[in-house]
Amino acid sequence: MSYTALSTYEQCPLQYRFRYVDRLDWKPRPALSFGQSLHAALESLYSQQTPHFPDLSALLAMLDEVWVSEGYADAEEEERYREHAREVLTEFYRTNSASFRLPASLEQPFQLDLGDILLSGKIDRLDRHPDGTYEIIDYKTNRKIPPLSRLANDLQLPIYQLAATTLWGIRPGKLTFYYLLPNQRFSTRPWDEEKLQVLHRRLRAAADGIRNGSFQPNPNPLCPWCDFIGLCPAAPSAEDGLSGLVARYGDLLRRKRDLDDAIRELESRITDAWPEGEHTVHSRRFALSRLEEDGAVSFRLVEDGPHDEGSDASA
Repeated sequence: MSYTALSTYEQCPLQYRFRYVDRLDWKPRPALSFGQSLHAALESLYSQQTPHFPDLSALLAMLDEVWVSEGYADAEEEERYREHAREVLTEFYRTNSASFRLPASLEQPFQLDLGDILLSGKIDRLDRHPDGTYEIIDYKTNRKIPPLSRLANDLQLPIYQLAATTLWGIRPGKLTFYYLLPNQRFSTRPWDEEKLQVLHRRLRAAADGIRNGSFQPNPNPLCPWCDFIGLCPAAPSAEDGLSGLVARYGDLLRRKRDLDDAIRELESRITDAWPEGEHTVHSRRFALSRLEEDGAVSFRLVEDGPHDEGSDASA
């Protein structure tokens, strides 16, 4: 389980199911590509094996090299985002060039075995300061800094703290979210043992809910930006009351018909390509069995992992 998966489940269990269990596709968004580009440019910057800060033109050239072009409506929108990214990195450069030093680690992946939970992630940056203390830094590309009460209870940096301490024996002295757009830091002290127990309880509550198949929708202010709002039975509607429920029901049935048509087309193609004499064919995540009874062909699909589900469909 990653922090992103945990956060998604706590925000909305149904969104977690769509993304991590059903593994539905979602469209690239400009904000996501924009954030990935900034992260990649800063990774390139701090990967330079030199004690001297590269000049600003070099940093902006790094941005062009790693720029992610997915999700933009057109070239004009993409260029607006790219220009904004240049402005963000220019401010970052002016703020940080004088204090530049090579980090202790960069984009460091980890896997932490907590018994019944395998916790994974990647730490953007780990700095070692001249006094010997360590600081965990995670870049954020939100336009605004969230309320301090929310930041104080966010689990991302404490998860990274737990990984650094458990796996590498490093006890960070500071945990920092670096908000790139406003060019502001939010730093806090590491969580003490009592607060880390809260972390463990929240991790296990989410893990238990996932294992038990508890994926109820949780309407919240972020629903309008959800990739799966068109599939959600609890999504807000322009109509109120019963008429709104009927509208959502109609929308979902229409999407179901479209999906049924796509499934039938795939089943026909699978039937044509099926190897003679084979009973089951495997992909990376699924096992598909072909069944025949009285001349009728059906398929049984089993998904690997803790959420195996079978479904029969006539071809």
